[in-house]
Amino acid sequence: MLVHTAAAESKGEHSFSRVSRRQRRSQAQRLFFFLTLFITASLLLTSCSTGGSKPASQLTPERKVREIELYVTTADYDPVRYEFGMMVADQWRKLGLDVKVTPLAWPRLSQLGIKEKNYDAFTLNWAGLADRIDPDHFVFLTLHSSQAGVGQYNIAGYNNPEYDKIAEESRRATDPEKRRELVFKAQEIFARDLPYAPIAHRNQLMAYNKRDFDNVTTMMGEGLNAFWNFLSITPKGNKKVAVWGYPSDVTNLNVLTSTNAHDHQTARLIYDKLVQIDPEGKAIPWAAESIQQPDPKTVVVKLRKGMTFQDGKPVTSEDVRYTYQLINEVKSPYFMGRITQLGKVEAPDPQTVVFTLKEPSASFVANTLAQVYILPKHVWSKILADKGAKGVLEYQNEKPIGSGPFKLEYWRRDQEMKLTRFDKYYQPAKVEGILKIPYANVQGMTTALEAGECDIGGWSLEPGQAKKLSGLSHLAVLDIPDHGFYHINYNMRRLPFDDLAVRKALTLAIPKKAIIDQLLEGHGVIAYSFIAPINKFWHNPKVEKTDYDLEKARQVLKTAGYEWDASGKLYYPVGKSDQKK
Repeated sequence: MLVHTAAAESKGEHSFSRVSRRQRRSQAQRLFFFLTLFITASLLLTSCSTGGSKPASQLTPERKVREIELYVTTADYDPVRYEFGMMVADQWRKLGLDVKVTPLAWPRLSQLGIKEKNYDAFTLNWAGLADRIDPDHFVFLTLHSSQAGVGQYNIAGYNNPEYDKIAEESRRATDPEKRRELVFKAQEIFARDLPYAPIAHRNQLMAYNKRDFDNVTTMMGEGLNAFWNFLSITPKGNKKVAVWGYPSDVTNLNVLTSTNAHDHQTARLIYDKLVQIDPEGKAIPWAAESIQQPDPKTVVVKLRKGMTFQDGKPVTSEDVRYTYQLINEVKSPYFMGRITQLGKVEAPDPQTVVFTLKEPSASFVANTLAQVYILPKHVWSKILADKGAKGVLEYQNEKPIGSGPFKLEYWRRDQEMKLTRFDKYYQPAKVEGILKIPYANVQGMTTALEAGECDIGGWSLEPGQAKKLSGLSHLAVLDIPDHGFYHINYNMRRLPFDDLAVRKALTLAIPKKAIIDQLLEGHGVIAYSFIAPINKFWHNPKVEKTDYDLEKARQVLKTAGYEWDASGKLYYPVGKSDQKK
């Protein structure tokens, strides 16, 4: 019994020992499982927080995306562009980029960005000028690969043969519905490729002196700066000269080379054009008495009789012919893109100009005849002879002679410019003159409006400024929809902006709605295309909409092979660096 018991106990002990070892093994396995699970979860959490970080040993220094520089306007010149630049930079940093924000005065920003194309990224506002109601400016001049040179408007350096073909066809399509289809397709390709990032179509909040002037004429995008406003605005009493305020001076009155919108808003009051864009956006004969098209490639223009330049010399068809010859001879960066479809220009008699096109063109009247000024041959032929083609483009033209509704009386840079009514113009202005005052900033212009020292505010007010001025009895504040838009240019000639994934991610990181809500206080709409909703016939409402989504932006980069280190800094995909393109 004892033996049995002992044996039984011995057997029982042995049995217990086996169970303990199994339990210990099971516990060890469970511990290993939970430890593995914990480590995996930790790695996943780290990956989520950094966008998918890698050990530093796998991320070589040359793969780190370099610091990028974002140029913005100074806060004084355009506080909205300055502020949204800061907002965007903060979001880009959350993607792992080092971002340096550099405020620049507008002349310097224009020089580096538009003329020299020497930048990483910069904020810009495409002004809603009259000639941009027709889509050719945005479809062709800002995006076709032929327009990417110095001083031309393809600022990003966009080069897509598929897009170029559509842009070219849109110029040739004389049927409006066919052209509209092509313009819609161009917007779709643009929204996919994002050579630059549209942000907002901002309403123009503009003020004028209603106590002393009436009969103002505004138009989409131009607001109070419309050409027609300076012809129609009418004095109510003894004040015959209207003060036109703007937060900077004109930079250059040489229309062959200047690319600044305000330079051209001023120059078109001095120089005349064959065609004007009316307040409804239609191209109408102006210095041209009539325009006929006997066949798809021939345009015949008859000039108004009796026109003279401001020095008394007659305006003839030879002046018009010479203008186009000069544009081509000096390779005017502003106008070359507008005459690509032009074959030859002839002046068979003093009142007749015959334009022969290389191919049919839907945009020739609105984007060539309505944009090219009539330059006096007797003035510019001497400048060309004295200075040569390069000298013509460098010429400041501080004493311009045109045939427009106003002539320049004097110009004291950064102080004031006096334009006096040209009484021999066929539709004389109602005011005797315009005194242009370049204020140091928007606030300076606003203060002058408030004090009654400025009659026409030429720059859009901030919402707070508009509210304040709207309460003053001598001022009227207008809220005018705009087809221009704020955007950020990416320099596709440089890394990392050559990569669509980067441009897509950067655009996804732009808080468009917050910019409109916080900075514009709702006076604007989000921009997804280069054609604004207000420009209804040409606007494609179905383009891809790139809205703010930071997580999606990270995923776009991750899918493209970009990686992050433990501190969240962004690295190029394997095999790519700032030294290798």
